[in-house]
Amino acid sequence: MRTVPKLNINIPDHTILDKIGEGGMSAVYLGRQQSLQRKVAIKVLKKLVMEDKLLAERFVEEAKTVASLDHPHIISIYEAKKLPSGLAYFTMPYLTHGDFSEIICTNAEHLIDLLGQICDGLSHAHEHGVIHRDLKPENILFDQFGRIKIADFGIAISKKTQRKTKETQLLGSAHYMSPEQIQSRPINHRSDIYSLGCIIYEKITGEHVFSANSDFSILMSHINKPIPILPAALSVWQPIIDQCLAKDPDDRYQSVADLKADLMKIRYQDSQPEPDRQKSTQSYKKFIYPISAMAAMLAIIVVALLLFSDNSSDKTNEQSAELNQQTEPTSSEPLAQASVLTPPDLLAKEAPQQITEPSLMETVITLPENGASQSQEPDLTARLSTANESLKDFRLTKPADDNAASQFSAILAEYPDNQAARQGLHKVGLYYFSLINSKLDQQAYGDAITHIKSLTDFFKDYPIKADDYQTAIDDITSQAISLANGAIQKRRTNPQAQDYLTMSFMLAPNNTDLAAVETRYQAIPKSGDVMTDLSGHTWVFVTAANSTGVGDFWLAQSETSVSQFKTFAADQGFNERCEHFGKGGFFKKTWDKPPFDQTGQHPVICITAAQASAYAAWLSESQQADYQLPTLAQWQSAQQQLAKNPNCANSNIAGQETDSESKFAQRSDCRDDYVFTAPVKSLAATKNSHDLTGNVAEWVRACGNSDFCAAGGSWMSADLAATQSTESADPNKALSHVGFRLIKTID
Repeated sequence: MRTVPKLNINIPDHTILDKIGEGGMSAVYLGRQQSLQRKVAIKVLKKLVMEDKLLAERFVEEAKTVASLDHPHIISIYEAKKLPSGLAYFTMPYLTHGDFSEIICTNAEHLIDLLGQICDGLSHAHEHGVIHRDLKPENILFDQFGRIKIADFGIAISKKTQRKTKETQLLGSAHYMSPEQIQSRPINHRSDIYSLGCIIYEKITGEHVFSANSDFSILMSHINKPIPILPAALSVWQPIIDQCLAKDPDDRYQSVADLKADLMKIRYQDSQPEPDRQKSTQSYKKFIYPISAMAAMLAIIVVALLLFSDNSSDKTNEQSAELNQQTEPTSSEPLAQASVLTPPDLLAKEAPQQITEPSLMETVITLPENGASQSQEPDLTARLSTANESLKDFRLTKPADDNAASQFSAILAEYPDNQAARQGLHKVGLYYFSLINSKLDQQAYGDAITHIKSLTDFFKDYPIKADDYQTAIDDITSQAISLANGAIQKRRTNPQAQDYLTMSFMLAPNNTDLAAVETRYQAIPKSGDVMTDLSGHTWVFVTAANSTGVGDFWLAQSETSVSQFKTFAADQGFNERCEHFGKGGFFKKTWDKPPFDQTGQHPVICITAAQASAYAAWLSESQQADYQLPTLAQWQSAQQQLAKNPNCANSNIAGQETDSESKFAQRSDCRDDYVFTAPVKSLAATKNSHDLTGNVAEWVRACGNSDFCAAGGSWMSADLAATQSTESADPNKALSHVGFRLIKTID
């Protein structure tokens, strides 16, 4: 990657690598974040715009607002700042996997799945008061897993600021702008819906909604021209296009969720005969409609007909108005994804053996089997038909007075042997699992949990057992155990694993295997967690630093104390003369007779790097574990994660308290209570660690060209910066300002 020459941009912790984009108000650069060694995209407000201090502040504040949008289909913002120099910027992931303008959808299911992800991201933004303002295919990116990431929200403009450049030209692409945005009228989330409608039109036809020789003509077309009529083969999309592209925002979809619901209806309806569908495939760029496998099973499974048969527009409108008042999902919920158990799949797996699936006509006209009179048969047939209609419309257990479960249950109360009603009640559970699995496939875990709550209420309130759906339950619990075990192995919590565990406990609260793995999952350590082992030493967990190749390890909570070292060294004959202020001294001074007063709770000093390593080997053998001196990279990773920025309050260095000691050549402006060493755990760092800045320097190994060096400052240091540096101390010398702490390795 070439370095960009002569760019007068200085952003802390970042190196600018290249310029990758530019707009009216900002430019985008490829950079490298040094502390994490990752590539990032950096959006910088242009100099002329930065001169408007209010606008620069809004840029940062609205970037922070977008950063708060924690959603899998909205690109993350790592950092947003305005520097003292006036430069305003924010950083985000650098994605190189293409955008929505480049994707070729081979069928309607593929396109609608992607559009559904866009809808989910926009819905989340709109719910939090954020409007994109510049939605177009180039701003809809893909990550390395092929997932949608909506980028480049209109964060440089506040709600009170018109979206214009200094030349008073409207920002945005003419092909995707709403009429009200073009006319500089107030805009809201429905402007984004218009833009998304333009994108949908472009994807299904291969053409822009309006085309002309100039941007001005295109903009005028959005305001004045009627909505285009789609070809006959695409007519099923016309209502969506009409409602997205309505000139008046009040005539559009009022939420992206409503738009998604209608998209899902297209995804699963069998809208035209097979020959016509094949013709449209050839005529319109191989854009095909899904062919439901259930259509071939109409004579076998009633649920297929009920889910996928066409309804008249009047009936559909009537049902839609009714269902808008329900809390249960409608038939727009996805049911035919390849990885989801659809009702026929579940029927094959879950239906009790003694129940034979009736044909379509048998389901509709099944007669009572308890000797009811002939005069009762028409009423029973009508009630079964009503219950099946509720099932088809996904009124499963709600509303309370009009749902399939209560209707089938009421029939069973009067006709206990009626197999059609019993089977209908069983299908309510099957439909719930189909909804749950479709949400899991979409990674919409919150929605899946909502459906599971309704399902468990169904088990409690109706004559049905969870055991009848054991295979479907086992599928979810098995996935939960697999995800949790993977997280345990990596020692990293996983939100997906946690969601699956939550769902599994709702479905199988007494599963002992699930309980065991959940206990292990909850024990996964996090950076800063504390553990005391059999040696009596206390350790703090430090997570891996991938940029340096350092793995997870446990760091001693504080420096090794005199009393800890004495247990090992008292009979070792360690008698190296201790150097104090660079001199051996007239009298013999050693680790147990240091040059200044210490107690057993002070950090051990006056030992060599070899003696510190010998202590680690002794402890490892006695405790049957692996203890070592940390490498320099491990020590630096621990200090970065656990230590506070050094200051006079948390660092024991040579300060004004040393005025009475003439041997101190230099002093800082700090003042603490310790002329020499402080007892261990006197200087708290963050996350349960101690003494990581100052007090004593610490022997570490693997220091570049040297086997050992001393890391961090000490009571001799006159500069706070020294507490984060290393010194090339002679590892064969016992020094009065150098001690050590150990790490405990992890397999």
